[in-house]
Amino acid sequence: MSLKEKALHFAMGAGYSLMQTMTPPTLDHDPEREEALWKLAAQAGEKGWTLAALREVAGGDADLLFPGGPAEMVEAWADLVDREMVRRAQQAFDVGAYPRLSERVRHCVLERLDILEPFRAAERRACGIALSPCSGTASGRMLARTVDAIWRAAEDTSGGITWVTKRVSLATVYVPTFLAWLGGSDRRVVEQVLDAGLARARAVGMVRKRMEKFSPFHRAA
Repeated sequence: MSLKEKALHFAMGAGYSLMQTMTPPTLDHDPEREEALWKLAAQAGEKGWTLAALREVAGGDADLLFPGGPAEMVEAWADLVDREMVRRAQQAFDVGAYPRLSERVRHCVLERLDILEPFRAAERRACGIALSPCSGTASGRMLARTVDAIWRAAEDTSGGITWVTKRVSLATVYVPTFLAWLGGSDRRVVEQVLDAGLARARAVGMVRKRMEKFSPFHRAA
């Protein structure tokens, strides 16, 4: 399967699953699991996300931390990266960096990719597992958590239907950006893909707001 076909498969599968799993359950946050994941991620590019590799890097009983096997490991890994992104982003925002919401969203996306940079080969393998039939809707849950974490880290306070549309919109921006990075594009190209996606999302948002002015529900309000 070509990279383009894989990208389309990822976008279709993860995008559909996102709509089905807009609010996935929170995963267990256990320090022992997290330590094991960091160790495994450093080796997974070569050894894969396997229970054997996990035991090798984190101890003979480490497989007991992930009874769901590789699918549970890669989903927990994505969640761990999300939380690390939130932590780093909030440190930057606490000192007044990136005053505009759009700037904070952009920073969060790039911050997450920066965290993943040393683990690019491992991330490719993780995506393969997440998209396998055995993993069910894992890719959708992972994407839903990621876009939600980005909006939360960016300090967005939207609610209701706007909360939903913002996450769906960001998913259409994040997926192509992530795939450009995953495919080996340099930082300049990745940022171009991200900025183009954000510009399209802003344009769609402006059109939606103009259309809302003509809605009978808007006039009634």
